[in-house]
This record gives sequence, structure tokens and C-alpha cells, in this order.
Amino acid sequence: MHVAVKILTGYATQLNRESKLRELEVLQCLSSMSQASTSHLARMVTYFYHPGVEDDGEHLCLVMELLGPSIQATREALKDRVIPVLTVKHALRHMLLGLTCLHTCGVAHTDLKPDNIMVELGSRWTPEAINSWVKANPPRTYAPEQSLTKMVSAFVSQSLPPPALDEFASLNFKLADFSSGTFIKSLVYAQQPKPVCLAQFVSDQTTDDITPLGLRPPEIVLGGEWDESVDIWTYGCMVFTLLTGRPLFAPVAWAEKDASEVDVLLYQMILFCGEFFKQDFIRHCSRSLDYFRLDYRLKKFQHFVRKPFQKCILDTGRALTADDVEGAAALMSRCLRLDPKDRATAQELLEDPWLKS
Repeated sequence: MHVAVKILTGYATQLNRESKLRELEVLQCLSSMSQASTSHLARMVTYFYHPGVEDDGEHLCLVMELLGPSIQATREALKDRVIPVLTVKHALRHMLLGLTCLHTCGVAHTDLKPDNIMVELGSRWTPEAINSWVKANPPRTYAPEQSLTKMVSAFVSQSLPPPALDEFASLNFKLADFSSGTFIKSLVYAQQPKPVCLAQFVSDQTTDDITPLGLRPPEIVLGGEWDESVDIWTYGCMVFTLLTGRPLFAPVAWAEKDASEVDVLLYQMILFCGEFFKQDFIRHCSRSLDYFRLDYRLKKFQHFVRKPFQKCILDTGRALTADDVEGAAALMSRCLRLDPKDRATAQELLEDPWLKS
């Protein structure tokens, strides 16, 4: 049996012991469920602790099922870096099945991105084939670097080659990397960010550093309360990215308007989503006064010309049918709502007509 081993740093190991990182807890929760219900989530086989060198502390080692590369690595290996539409829809359905299971367990992933969507190994990867590949691709290490008391060399993470294009339709896609996973019942109001990697300090507060800025939902940007609907917002962004190969939101500071990246992001949210932030939502966000005036309008921008999702898709130059443009835009519209209460659930999105077509 072949497995993948994720070795945590001594610091991350300690944070898991203190429940400030919840990766082990989330994986244990998922391991207690049937394989059928978690078939679109990376599963842990077991775990153990490995003693560190001198004062480096122990290392938590997560023994995971062996998967193929991420959908990001797979896309980069394609000649034109474009994933076929049917494969995109296939992956999006599997993501929703994984999210439905997570959310049913009361867990938010909080770090959805192409790097964390893994491709299951195809039938050609027999134990013998894996052995041959490992023999031909021996482990590599990074250049030595300073640890606490000595120089150490870390191993390079190496994935198996991506599947062939004609294999995609029969492969399983799985959500992976639960280092940012959060039990929803533990979330509290976020006043000040306190980032440790992407983890949540759920015992006393959360960090708003749960995703890259362009994937971050408005309630995180503005310091509001949040729950599993943060994953739905990011999923909506992933619909666009997997379909076009581009990010939907790409905020950059606007010097002429003295506008920060966050100012521009909030502006783009209004333009693309086609709605203004609700006053009640703004009132309940701790950082709203940094970006909004007392009349609930953005400080840096006063004029808005809507750019619907359909135009955002077409502007990327991706050759798509009208049905795919409209279907993808409709799906995004159910996810990318400024008020978290207005977003569809993962379970509801499974019935989306475009995904089922």
C-alpha cells in the first residue's frame, strides 16, 4: 500500500496540540465517517509523532491516502493550460459533494483554491507502476537551512505526473489540505487578525487571513462574523478560475484615488455582483469604517457601472458557448452574494442546472 506522509513543523505540531490548528481534529472527524460519504475529501489513514532533532520538538506526521497532483498542476501541464468545460463541471460537482460533507460535519474548509483540489489516481497507477515511478524519481531535498540549533535539509514534495486529458471524465476530484479547517461552532467575532499560516484561533478569536485576498469573502475582509458560507463565496470564485484560468477578483492599489487593494476589492465586488452592501451587514463589521462613509457608501469610489459575470467571463477570451457562459454566470450569482445569508448552500448548488447538464 502506498501512502503520502505530510510532516508538520515542530511549531505547527504544537499548535495542533493546543487546538490552534485543527487539521488533525478535522481529519479524525472525517476518518470516523464512511468512505462513501467522504469520497470527495482526502482521507487520513493514520498519524504518528516523530521525535525532532535536539530542541526542534516533535513532528506530527499525517499519513494520507496517495493522490495525484492538484488541478492547478494538472492545468499547468496542459498544452494550452485550458481545462475542458465538461471536466471543469465534473470537478465543480465533486467539490460541492466534498463541501456538503464538510459543512454537514460543522467544518469550514476556508482555503479553497486550485492547489487544494486533488486528482485521484487513475487505474493505470498500479502498485507496480508507482514503484517504477518512485525508482525513476528518487527523493530530492532542498538546500540545507538553519534550524534551531543546526543545519537541516528538508525533502521536496513531489507529486505523481498529471493524468492524460482523456482520463479526466472518469477520475475523482478531492478537496485536500485541512490545515485551515475550522469547526463552525467554535467561531467567534473577529476583532483583530492573528494569523498563523492560515489557521484559526477558534478558542478566542479567528484570523481573517483564511484565503488570498482575491478569494476572500466580504465578511472576512470587513471583520464580520462568518460561517461555512465563506466556502461558498470562494467556490463561486473557483467556478470562474477553473473555467477561464484567470482570477475573478484581482485587486491592485489605485494611487490616483488613494485606494488600497481592499478598497479596490470592495469596489470590484459591487461592480461584478451587481448589488450594494446592506446597511445592516456593514453595521455588524468591525472594519467597515475603514472603507465606508457614515452613509454606507464606499469612501474611495462613488460611481459604479456594473460589469456582470457574463462579461467578466467573455473578457478573458476563453472560447465558450453561450449556454456555458450563461450557466456559469448563473451559478456564480448564487454563490457571490455580498450578504452571506443570501448565498446558496453546497447542498442546494448540487441541483444547479448547468452543473447537471
